[in-house]
Parts: sequence; structure tokens; C-alpha cells
Amino acid sequence: MTVRQRLRLVSLALAAAPAAMLGFVYYAQYVMGLLPCILCLYQRPPHFVAAAAALLALAFVGGPRGVSRAFLGLAGAAFLIGAGIAAFHAGVEWKFWPGLAECGGSVDPIATNIGDLVSGMETAKIVRCDEPAWVFMGLSMAGWNAIISSLLAAIAFWGMVQGQLKGRFRA
Repeated sequence: MTVRQRLRLVSLALAAAPAAMLGFVYYAQYVMGLLPCILCLYQRPPHFVAAAAALLALAFVGGPRGVSRAFLGLAGAAFLIGAGIAAFHAGVEWKFWPGLAECGGSVDPIATNIGDLVSGMETAKIVRCDEPAWVFMGLSMAGWNAIISSLLAAIAFWGMVQGQLKGRFRA
């Protein structure tokens, strides 16, 4: 397999993986009815950035020298940021440390009359950050996100150095 083929394969995988992960969380939210907390929402933008960077890396394979690798590096950095946010969220869920101030829910503006205030309190849905909404094999979505994002970052950085190792560590 040539370096260009490896770059294409890595870029395509790094674009598909966050798209699949985002697809699952939106499915969980809108079909399964699992409401995201604020930390869940903070974990999403790095996946959008990583997917876009991977698509740009794919588009520039064979183009100007180093551009594709730079976009793979950007995707790797986005995955690392996402992994950090997810690890922090998993730590909040496991009660290793407290969450953010916003983790208890948001406060809407004060109602102008008591009827609106009572109505708002009855319909408010507060999603706590320290209670996982979904667990698979002992890990919440945040835990799985931390693991998968870390692996995707490693793949992105591996792809970034393809063809640059001058024969070292290559078959």
C-alpha cells in the first residue's frame, strides 16, 4: 500500500468515525429520548471539527505537499480535545471530581407572574452531568467517547507521519 493510499484510508476512516459517533448520540437523543447534559453537548463540537479536517485531508491527498498531513494533525488535535472533555465528564460521572456549575441544569429568566413560574418548574427537565443516561459494558457514553477519541487521535497522528519516517517503523 502506498503512502497516498494510506493517507486516503486514514482520512476516510477519520471522517466516518466521528460521523458515526455523532449519528449515535443524535439517535440516542431524538429517538431513544436521552437528553444530553451540558458536558455531553461540549463533547460534540470536536467531532465536527475532526470530521471536517479529515474530509479536507482526504481532499488534499496528492495536492500541495504537507497540506493533507496538516489537516490530519488538526483532526488529531480535535480528537484529543474531545477525549479530554469526555474524560472529564466520565470523571464527573464516577464522582472523582465535581462537574461544572452548569451541570445541575440551567435557570431560565424569572417569570413575571407566579403561574408562569409554577408552570415552568413543572415542565423543566434538568439533566445532571453526574448521572450517566446510558451505560454499555460498564462505561457511559462519555467513557466510550474518551477511549474512542484517544484511539482516533493516535490514528490521525500516525497518518500524519506516513511517508515521513524514512523507513523506520514501516513494513
